[in-house]
Parts: sequence; C-alpha cells; structure tokens
Amino acid sequence: MAGKRKRKGVGTSFCASVAMEKLHTGIAAMPAYQSGLAKLLRSIQEGLRTAPAHTGALVAEDLLHLGLLEALLFLLNSHCEDVLVESLEVIGALAFTSYQVNCKVVLNKDILKLLVGKMVAKHAEVNIAACNTALELAITEDGKTNLQESGVMEPLIAGVMNMRVGYVDKDGLFDSAIDDHSSLISSKDSDTGVCSSEHDDNYSSSDAESHDSEAVEELFLVTLDTVNMLNSSKAECLFEGVSEATLKATLLSLKRIWQNFKLDHYNFKIDISARCGVLAKLIVQLSSEGKIHISNKSYGDAIKKTLFKGMDREAELFFQEYWEHFPLLITRDEHTNEGDIFSLLQNHYCKASASDLLEDLLAQNVTCPAISADELNLSSILKEVEDQLGKPMVYDQDIRLVKSVPSTAFDCSTVAINSSDHGLRELHYFERSSSGTSYSEDRVYAKDCLMAFDAGYSVALRGMQFRSPVIAAIADALALTFGQASVGVNLYLTPCNSQGFALHYDDHCVLALQLSGLKKWKVYASHHKLPQLYCNRGTLDKDFVEGKIPMEFVLEMGDVLYIPRGFPHEAQALNSCQTDNKECSLQLRGNQCLLGGCAQARLPLKTSNVQSKGCILEGLKVSKCADGKNTGCTNTYSLHLTFAVEVELPFTWEGLVHIALHDWRHGDWEHCSNVLSQSTLPDLVEKVCTLLLHIAIRLIGCKHEAFRKACLVAAKPFDCNNYMAALPYHDIFTGREIQEGCQIISSVDSQSCLTPEVFFSSLIELVKKNAQFDDAYKSLQEEIRDHGEHFLGWMGWLRHLPGGMSSYKSTELLSVCTHVLQLGSQQEAILKLKQGFENLKRGFVQGAVFGSASRLFLNLLWQYQTLRQRFVNGMLALHLSS
Repeated sequence: MAGKRKRKGVGTSFCASVAMEKLHTGIAAMPAYQSGLAKLLRSIQEGLRTAPAHTGALVAEDLLHLGLLEALLFLLNSHCEDVLVESLEVIGALAFTSYQVNCKVVLNKDILKLLVGKMVAKHAEVNIAACNTALELAITEDGKTNLQESGVMEPLIAGVMNMRVGYVDKDGLFDSAIDDHSSLISSKDSDTGVCSSEHDDNYSSSDAESHDSEAVEELFLVTLDTVNMLNSSKAECLFEGVSEATLKATLLSLKRIWQNFKLDHYNFKIDISARCGVLAKLIVQLSSEGKIHISNKSYGDAIKKTLFKGMDREAELFFQEYWEHFPLLITRDEHTNEGDIFSLLQNHYCKASASDLLEDLLAQNVTCPAISADELNLSSILKEVEDQLGKPMVYDQDIRLVKSVPSTAFDCSTVAINSSDHGLRELHYFERSSSGTSYSEDRVYAKDCLMAFDAGYSVALRGMQFRSPVIAAIADALALTFGQASVGVNLYLTPCNSQGFALHYDDHCVLALQLSGLKKWKVYASHHKLPQLYCNRGTLDKDFVEGKIPMEFVLEMGDVLYIPRGFPHEAQALNSCQTDNKECSLQLRGNQCLLGGCAQARLPLKTSNVQSKGCILEGLKVSKCADGKNTGCTNTYSLHLTFAVEVELPFTWEGLVHIALHDWRHGDWEHCSNVLSQSTLPDLVEKVCTLLLHIAIRLIGCKHEAFRKACLVAAKPFDCNNYMAALPYHDIFTGREIQEGCQIISSVDSQSCLTPEVFFSSLIELVKKNAQFDDAYKSLQEEIRDHGEHFLGWMGWLRHLPGGMSSYKSTELLSVCTHVLQLGSQQEAILKLKQGFENLKRGFVQGAVFGSASRLFLNLLWQYQTLRQRFVNGMLALHLSS
C-alpha cells in the first residue's frame, strides 16, 4: 500500500501516513486543537519544500492518495487565521513538487473556488498566502488556465483596488469613489466562488487600522506578482469576465499609485522599484481594454478645417495635386479657422519661456519604446517591451538634443556627429552609444535640455501621441483621413537663429504644424521617388544642393507645411524681425511649381498674385510676431509638431496586390490547385511558386512608383460615399509604363480620372508583363543567404490574413525553399518549377478581384488601427495623472 511507505525529507523526519493520521485527529478535535493543526500543517509544508525533488514528488503523491486535498477543503473553511494560512501554504507546496501533482491540484475546482475566496478575506496574511499559492499553481500553463477560468482575476485586481487610506496611500489620495466598488466581489457568487453569506470574510475599509502597513505593502506587491504570472499565459484576454466597473476602479487606483511612485511620494518599507515594470504593464493593459478609453473624442472636423478649409473641393485638390507629389503650405486664417488643430493645441503649449515649456514637456515622462510594425497581438507586444515600460526617457530613442553647424566649425574627432555632406553637420549634445539608446545618465532631465537649448541645440521629443491625449486624438483622425494604420508625432523646440537636423529626406509624409515662433523651411525637388518605409536612406551627396534652388516657406503660428516622402528638407528657427520686408510665405498652387527642380521664391513683397512659368503663388503675406505685430523681435524659440503619415507596405498599392494574390490562392483554391498540378513537385511547388510570385511583385514595386503609392481605398478626407471614383491615379504612370504594361488603360484619355478598380487592373497588367521567374528565384537565393530563417521579414504581415498563419511560417518555408534551391543543378526540375510559376501567374492575372482584395485590405487596416490605438491608450495612462 502506498500509504504505508515511509520517506524522509531533508532535515525533517516525515511520514505521509503518520502526518495524515494526525491531521484527521486534529480536524476531529476542532476548534480546540487549532494551534496544533497549524503546527502540523506547517510541518507538512516544510517537509514537502525541504525534500529532494524526486522524494518530494513521491511524498506529495502519497499525501494526495491519502486524502490531503479533501482535508484541506475542510480546513479552508476554518475561521482560524493561522490554519487558513498554513493550509494555503500546503497547497502551494504540493503544486510546486512536480508537474503531475500541480495538474491534480489545479483540476480540483473546489480547491480553486476556495482559494479565490481567500484572496478577498479581511486578513492581509491570508490574502498574501492565497496569492503566493496562486503563484505556485501558475507555474504551469494548465495552472494559469484553470486559475483564470475559476475567476481569479476579479478578486486579484479588486484587491489592488482596495489599497485605500491607511494602507498604501499614506496621504489619502484614493478618493471615496473607489470604496463604492468594495462590495463587487461579494456579490459575484457564481463568478468567484465567494458566498454572499460570507460577507464577514470580505475586505472592508473598516479593517484598515487592524493591519500592519508592511503586510499590506507586501500584499500589494504579491498581488502584482500574481497578476504578472497569470499575464504570461496564452489566454487571449487576461481580464475576460471582470466587470467594467472593477476594471475602471482598479485602473484609477493603480494610476494614483503610479503617479505618486514617479513623484517619490510613497515611503514604502518594501522596495517597489523592482515591480515598476509590472505595475506599468498592468496599467497599460487595463487602459488598452476595448471598453476603457482615455480619449474618444473625434477630431475629424478639425483635420478637415485645417487641411481642406472644411470644403470637399479643397480635399479633392489636395489629393489631386499635392498628395505624394508636391509640398504645400497651408496658411491659417484666424477669422475662419476656429476649431482647427492649432486652436486645439495652442493653450497646451503657450509658455512664456523655453524653461517653462521644457519643464512641462518632460515632467513625469517615461520612455515610449518602438513596437514591431507587423505585430497585432497586444500581449506579444507588451512582452517584447515589458523591460522598458515605465522606465525614464532614453536618449536617442525618446529625445534628442541636436543642432546643425558648418562642417568646418568644429573638430570632428571630439563630438558626436551625423554627416549630411552638404555643408552642415549634425552635432549631438550627448555622445551617442553604439546601440543608440543611452548617454552617461539613466534619464534625461529638464536641466540638461535647457542647458543644451541655451547652447543652440534643438530639443526633439519623439512619440507625442503617447504623451498627450489631444495629440493622440488628432493623430488618430489623421490616420483615418489618409487611410493608414497610424500617425506618429514628434515635437521640436528650437532656439532662434538655430537649425536642428541637417538636410535630409524622410520615408514618410510630413505635416509640420507651427505652434509658436517662426521657422523657415527649404524643400528641394524629390531625391528619391516615394521611398519605402524603413528603407536605408543613407546620406545626401555633397553636391546635391549645387545648382538647385529650393522652395522656401516661412511658417507662422497655425500654418501647416505638407512635405511628401522623399523630398529633402531642412528648417531654421527665425526671430520675428528676419521676415519683415525680407522673406515671404508662399502658398503653392498647381503641379507646375517644380520646373527643373526649382521654385520661384523670394518674390517682391508688393506682388500679391504672380503667375510665373505656370506656377501661381497665392496667399503672399508678411510673417508676424507671436503677438500679431510686425515689429520687434519678441519670440525666442520656434515650436512645431510633425505628424508623420507612415505608408506601411500592407497599405500601399503593392500591398493590395499581395493581398489579392493571397485572396486568389485561398479563395479560388480548386482552380489554383489545377493550375499547379501540372508540376512534378506537387507537394512543394504550390508554396514555393506563390512565394516566388510575391517576391516578383516586390521587385516590381521597387522599380515602379505606382506600386509604392499609398492605397487610399480606406481614406476619409471628406463626407462623400463615392469620392474615391473622383481621385486621379493616371498621373503616376508615365507614357512608357502605360504603353508597356498598362494595356488595359491604353485607350483611356490620359487626362481622364481612373477609378481604383481600373488602376488596380493596370497594376495586375504590370505584374503580367514584368513578373519574371529568374529574377524572383535569384532574389530568393540571396534572401536566404543573407537572412536565414528571417528571409521573409518583409512579408510577415501576410500571416494576419485569413489562412496566412499556416501559409507563411518562415521555418517551414525555409526548409521547403532550401530543398528547392538544391535542385538548381537539375535543369529539368528548375524548368518544371518555372512552368509552375508561369501557370500560377497566369491564373492570378486572370482571377484577381479588386472588390474581394479590398475587403481583406480594409479588415487588415482595421486590425492595425485597433491595435495601435489600444497601445497608445495604454501609454497615455502612464503619462496622465488622472
């Protein structure tokens, strides 16, 4: 009999059968024998924990066989605090002995039900023991899953919510609204297993004085640890089943603790700094839940009023003449632009001095880590960045202090520089590390920035959409306007007569909004037509500016400058006197503004409406000081925001073609299989040929500008159901492209507007004409050679399409492709593969459907937008005080 075997632990003589006999005797003698029971339970727990791993597991099996769990079920209903604590400790010790024992314990629903109830008991020591037990049960995935199914999250986070006056918050900063939710747990019998008749065991604010503050602090920390352990499970929604009221109250409580922790208002006896990331992660998760919004006000009208003067015709003109084609200065009329973006922001950033502004900008700011562009699972993103959450801002990641100076103005060997090779070099206030993430201190202080500012450096603060709810709402509205996944926002504070970054071009479109002061921009003709996002831009050649006349714009408060991606630009802050009778602000109209790469600039002030070489310059005006006068030099700095409209690969026209290929392959599978069945490699050719066609489309996109343009099928610039049919696409094709590849539109008048459907068909014709097996096969070889198992990095986003997860697993495709590439010496096999590729291409060209692909496109965009908005909401919570 298993019960008669005797095994010894380390340092403790322990026999399972004897222990169980004593336990049953003590239970029969209750309540008189409670102290003896507590000691016996402690000896059982110590025996399990001190025994060698193999021996402890065998003893645990014996104890379970002899009915320990049934005895513990009885003891967990005891009113003796010591018995409760020791019973919970025994459960934790059992679960920690082996995987098999852990599974047996977590499968006992009655044990879990009582465990959940003890998490809201009125004794802090019992709460702590229950949380520690849950931690030990959660070391296995089965344990995490069963705990979550038992409703453990509600009492756990409600326990955090109940850290009230006299506990964690010595200053009484948690308001009485939180107390209104203290009975939430007791009323949820079926969800938590806490009977409504057990109100005496529920946590009550009247017990505050009965607890030792250090014990309560320990309870708070162990609760965080338990939530964090459950947080690492594979469950899709950590807070599923938890009431919205509890989530809101808990978020409020945690944010108060977080804010005071950042301000060093708490004098914890227990070190909380190690849990900083855990606390921050929980706040981000709670804030990112679908039902909880920090800012849900729509700013679409403000966008339309700012960019399009609130008129549909202006929106059409912008997309027809300027979007991804030419820069445009949009001047602000104080009398007609009430309610525009500038009016929403001006009160937030109107400061008397740069020092006041910097103090406000940097107060309590934390780092905002970059996230994977093609990841749509919030839990995965948080796991990726959890080591950075809640940490101070990082130099070169969140903030930069930089100025541009003449190349000969300093010794290049003693400063941190970035070359632009056209006469100016970027000088960084702090030396940049090789990893690009640090400087000599752990954080960037306002005093450092002010010293740098006084020395002529610009302060560049990244990720403003994570730090300001108003800016976040504007960025969301811009993303919807342009039909893209998200818009990033940076802030630039530059002293007068200084320049931050040297001449450069961006891989995203820029909308620069001037908030304060004056800034002169120089924009050159496109250096690189529609560069792809995250491409290696390199530096501009030394002679780039030689012989080229830039367009010059002077931005006043409220003005917006649009700069398409690929257009080199630089900007210098001015004082108010520098534009009076010297410079003028130009509003460009018409696509003839760039003739030979130059613009007509610096026209006489008296000219109010000049037409020169087909370029109409309107809105000519004298730049004024911040107070509206054109005399005096009162402004000491320039402040502007840049809204970066990042056109990611999935949401270009190339992306739509990739989606169409995926859709055809999965939607018309029978035909696709018939097409490929002619190959002698039926088990390999389907995936490899599809991959090769994706690569061929990618190669076409690198050569043809049309593929790299933003796909606007989801754009919402104004309220018109059929506006897409009015937007022109013909102007991005050259006559040669139309003649060679776009046979379907060869008979269309070059001045007419093409619909998106016709434009899509023309791209498919380009695929038919230019997708070459040899080029794609060679590119596949190079990608595998250079990147190994990560050779499909650029197309990782396709896994988010229906059926994509199984179709684009890089490890499986690497194995298949490696095998196929080994056939390179077998000419007959390669010819068969090429035949499969040509058959696939022919079938795709004939079967691609714009409508079906567009629906997948819109659904994918919605997923991206939703995920980004949730992450932004989470990061905002780490910056807001309420």
